[in-house]
Order: sequence, then C-alpha cells, then structure tokens
Amino acid sequence: MAFAIFLVVGILSFHAQPRFPQAPQALTRTALDGVYSEEQAARGQGVYTTECSRCHGSALEGISAPALTGDRFIERWREGELEIFYSFIKERMPLGRRADAKPIPDREYLDIVTYILKMNGYRSGAVDLTPNLLSSVIVVGKNGPQPVPDGSLVVIVGCLSLIRDDVWVLSSASEPARTRTSTSSTPDELRASAKKRLGTMTFRLADLEAVPDFVTDVHKGHKVQAKGYLVRQPNAERISVSSIEMLDSSCAQ
Repeated sequence: MAFAIFLVVGILSFHAQPRFPQAPQALTRTALDGVYSEEQAARGQGVYTTECSRCHGSALEGISAPALTGDRFIERWREGELEIFYSFIKERMPLGRRADAKPIPDREYLDIVTYILKMNGYRSGAVDLTPNLLSSVIVVGKNGPQPVPDGSLVVIVGCLSLIRDDVWVLSSASEPARTRTSTSSTPDELRASAKKRLGTMTFRLADLEAVPDFVTDVHKGHKVQAKGYLVRQPNAERISVSSIEMLDSSCAQ
C-alpha cells in the first residue's frame, strides 16, 4: 500500500514539472572574459577606419575628439555595462549624429565596440559579441572589478532615513552601480532594484530639491532607489540626486 502511494505521488510530481526547461538567466561577465571574436574586431577596424579615425585617430589616440584608449578612457566607462558605451557611440557618432551624417547599421556599431576593446588590450574569445549580451558585460580595468569612480552617474538602493533636521540619507545602501539614465527608470530596472539586497553603506542625499514630487516624510523607512552623481569623500559619501523612487514600504532584506 505504501509503495502504491509513493508511486502515485511520484507520478503526480513528475507531471507537475514544466514540460520544457526554462531558459537560463544571463550571467554577468566582464570585458576581461573574451566577449568578442577576432573576426568581429577585424570588421570593426574597417568600419572605424572609415567612420571614426579622422577625429579619434588611426590608433584611437584622439585628434579633434577624445582618445578611445588608455587609463582616462577606461576610467570614464569602467564598472558600467558595455551597453552604456555602445548606446553612447550609437547615439552620438559620427560627428554627434549630425543631420547629414551617414547612418551606420547597428551591427557595425557593435563591431566598432569590439575593435575598441581589442585596442585596449581586452582579449578575444571564440564567438561574436551579440546585442543581447551588452547588458551582461561589465567594463572593468585590467585589475578587475573595482568601486565605481567619483563623479559617476549611479543607481543605488537603500533605506530612506532622516539622521537630523533636513539631512536625509540612504542607510544600509548597496554599492553604487553605473546607470545610463539620470531621471527615469524602466520597469525592468525597478524590478531589478527591488530584488537587490541591501548593503552596509550610507550615502547622504544631496540636492533633493531636484525631485520635488518625491515627499521624503511620506517614504521615511521605505526601501528606495536613487539615481544621481556620486561624490566619493571619506566618511561623507553622498549622491547628488537626480531621481528617487520607492521600491517597498518595508526596508527588510
């Protein structure tokens, strides 16, 4: 009798499983992980030479436009998704996307990005970089992931707290992460922030007058997402706020 019950439960459990396996979630990688192919970078070199070298130089050294190699270049983009850099050049190049500029196909912008990676010493891999991977690749320096640099546009998650008269902070805050937009968030961004675990940092929220529609007293003690420009200062780190949105009325993990 016991065997029959076990068998029935086993059959029901088997049929309760999904008929098809779920697609695995994309894993975060860094630019050090070989995210493009040599063939793709070679294509990118051809497009770069035609469309970009006049301003940025044949060796990406910068002529009438900034250099696309070196420590200063990496410092500007590190700890951000590769999609942020890709979107920047797609929207602004060539020549600031002037009205008479020749359109460049999206795939060629992608190839240019891989050539820039190659010229900065990031190794190639076995397969091409594809558009769907841009948001899961982080640009890092040769020493790997590091804290986001001072002055970066970032997004953080934490508990909205009042520490003294008119001084609001995000306590139990996450490590800042680069973001592309300063005043808006997509539903996917907000869902990701809502799932993010709290941290151990505290950031003062400066320039809250920039978001007059957000009433701090109403959201005290809530889990919120803040965007703004990061100011790194020992024991007094702060965010110059450009947007703030409630994620949860509770600040529990």
